Amino acid sequence: MIYDVFENIGLYCAENELLHKALSFALDFDRVKPDGRYEIDGDNIYALVMTYNTKSAAELKFETHRKYIDIQLLLEGREFCDVTHKFDLDVETDYSEDRDVALYKANGGFSSIMLEPGNFAILYPNDKHRPSRKIEKFEQVRKMVIKVRTND
Repeated sequence: MIYDVFENIGLYCAENELLHKALSFALDFDRVKPDGRYEIDGDNIYALVMTYNTKSAAELKFETHRKYIDIQLLLEGREFCDVTHKFDLDVETDYSEDRDVALYKANGGFSSIMLEPGNFAILYPNDKHRPSRKIEKFEQVRKMVIKVRTND
């Protein structure tokens, strides 16, 4: 997992890499565009923009992906994204090839990062994460999740 601000993009990827292309798209995104899917490089890189209300931890599950790296960033609002590298989480929903997701029950320790405009989290396939959690109160957020295909 990488958690940082956009000014530091160059620390993590070169200009010709998929991650740089994805982060540059996010940085240049016109925030008046509607929610939806935005093609960046076909199925190799695409962005999902969505508006929703944050939730309590009890309403959310940890998730992992196999085919894609997640880049998560907030366009409006703030939320916690909980992360853990624990391998012993109980599986709630087995991996779905079609949806590229497996869901896990929260049983044990985790760390929380705060997503807000100006920062981002890069979540790799082994990073169990639980996004969309409220901070102090429930609030509406606008989020972009960029999917970057892994080399595997």
